[in-house]
Amino acid sequence: MSGTGPRAWDSRAKPPAHKEQSVFGRPLSRLSRAAAAVLAAPLAASLAAGCGVRQGEVKGVALVDRTRLTVCTHVPNPPFEERRGGRVAGFDIDLMELVAGRLGVPLKVRETAYAPLQSGSALTAERCDVVASAITITPERTADVRFSRPYFDVQQMIVGRRGPAYASPAALAAAHLRVGTLQAAQGERALRDAGLDTVSYKTPDALLDGLRARRVDVVVADHPVALGWLRDPANAAFAARGRFGTGEQYGFMVRRDGDPALVQMIDQTLAAARADGSYQRVYAKWIGLSPTVRR
Repeated sequence: MSGTGPRAWDSRAKPPAHKEQSVFGRPLSRLSRAAAAVLAAPLAASLAAGCGVRQGEVKGVALVDRTRLTVCTHVPNPPFEERRGGRVAGFDIDLMELVAGRLGVPLKVRETAYAPLQSGSALTAERCDVVASAITITPERTADVRFSRPYFDVQQMIVGRRGPAYASPAALAAAHLRVGTLQAAQGERALRDAGLDTVSYKTPDALLDGLRARRVDVVVADHPVALGWLRDPANAAFAARGRFGTGEQYGFMVRRDGDPALVQMIDQTLAAARADGSYQRVYAKWIGLSPTVRR
């Protein structure tokens, strides 16, 4: 090539300008900080996922609020949940305190209407990590939520003004009494299967009020709840009129599509509490009977 022709490269010439990346036709340098943050978020999330870190995770358990274990419950439902000294206390709450302690975070109790607890909608709305409110494990519920291992065996107790005892749903049906039951509870199902047209109440306190107001002759309730009523001097007019079993067991509820590590943590805590005597002490404090739980 002739020396007078154009040079293919000149060491004194400036290198070609770097072409800046653009998004939607705009250079990155001209994007606002907020827009850049939005664009960077997916990358940050993917990096976090790659490192095994999840938002709200504590000791391998994902929580609604990583600073605490949030539990939804309904008050009053003694001896499982009741108000004492301005705070919610009870058998379920003491067991949840053990779980929170194992996680190393405080317990936050969120009072909720009874229906969202039974249906599990309080969980799907992410209002809480766990529902702890003496909820029975049933096939229908396990289709929508995940349960811990059973922590309490239940019998149904018949309560009313003093009179003859009844040992089964059939015997109660033959007596032609007005019977109050808790809506969607196992006791209500057992009695209706036996042919009783019961009066259904939405909450345990409403059920007891129905008995007090003589709208029903007897009520059927889970035995620890009924025993709590009978220990109250205000209910001295009532007595246990019998009990029967339905194979019912309580479990703690978590979201079906939630973190399985949370259920594992609850189960491990309950197993440790049974082994070291903590469960028995909580049971004696709130129920007063020797605990036997089928596992």
